Amino acid sequence: MRFLPALIVFGAAGAGYVYSHGDLKNISPASWISDEGSAPEKAPVEIEQLAMAPKEQVVAVTGPDVLNFGDVFRFDITPQVVAQRWSQVSTGLGNSQLQGHRVPLVTGNDETDLAGSLTYYFDANLKLRRITFLGTTGNPRKLVEFLGKQYGFRHMQTGNARAMTYQVRYRFTGRLKVTPNEILDKHLASTNYQVELSLER
Repeated sequence: MRFLPALIVFGAAGAGYVYSHGDLKNISPASWISDEGSAPEKAPVEIEQLAMAPKEQVVAVTGPDVLNFGDVFRFDITPQVVAQRWSQVSTGLGNSQLQGHRVPLVTGNDETDLAGSLTYYFDANLKLRRITFLGTTGNPRKLVEFLGKQYGFRHMQTGNARAMTYQVRYRFTGRLKVTPNEILDKHLASTNYQVELSLER
């Protein structure tokens, strides 16, 4: 099991799984990550609050070692597997059709690794139907290559020169949006790009 580095999780959308004292206790991932995997405007403010919290007031949770993106972005995962691999899972998500299981994800400390919030949505038969990820990376190349090879994601023009968008619409449906931060900081490289992913079957 990997012990999630608190400082990496601070800068990522997995902030809902880092707990601290004081006013930060009431921050919930459900309050700023919707069921569709998008984040309202207040998300960056809460991430900044967590990043400024004193180290002694922060507790990180354990997660699995992720050798490659195929370990987590796959559709043969069950709720039992999620509960076994992560020490803490948030299940108060979803709707009457799908039940969400949200966990923190840190795949490593390379610039192409991911850090953020990963959610699996299961139907009434406990079949995985949707995977969403909201987080950061220092370099999106590895994720783009994986999604292209594994699921057929292709780059698409959206008229937004700032964001890179990829989409798939055949056997799977999904969308990946990668947006660079306004300031790219080499000292915080792992948070230079915001990543929003939704993948369904």
